[in-house]
Amino acid sequence: MTNTPALSLRQTRRIMDAALAQAEELRVGVAIAIVDSGGHPCALFRMDGVTFFGTTLAVNKATAAAGTGSDTQEFAEFLGSSAVLLAAMSTQPDVVFLPGGVPIRIDGVLVGAIGVAGAPGDVEIQIAKAGIAAMTGD
Repeated sequence: MTNTPALSLRQTRRIMDAALAQAEELRVGVAIAIVDSGGHPCALFRMDGVTFFGTTLAVNKATAAAGTGSDTQEFAEFLGSSAVLLAAMSTQPDVVFLPGGVPIRIDGVLVGAIGVAGAPGDVEIQIAKAGIAAMTGD
């Protein structure tokens, strides 16, 4: 029997709390979604004033990051180098390759992803990474 790492509720809450704190510190309103390695939602939070579209984008960014195991911005840059791959990935439902989706790993194993939407891409990435760092105290 193997013991594969998984994202716990406690870790999910730590990630969400830290990401929200970072957004508040930066004075931006965002939606934040955390999914497991299969793209299933674990947590979703929409700050005041963020539209329903922000929550959809946050979930879809997290799903894309979990599905590819890559940062969505980096994967989008990779997609730009292949018209065929870009066309194929563009037809996938419920995934978005915009900045703000970042995979979550424990001991190098993909356990989920976080998606942030509602701010400029570089700010979304900063918020996502602040959340992930809080999971382990890094």
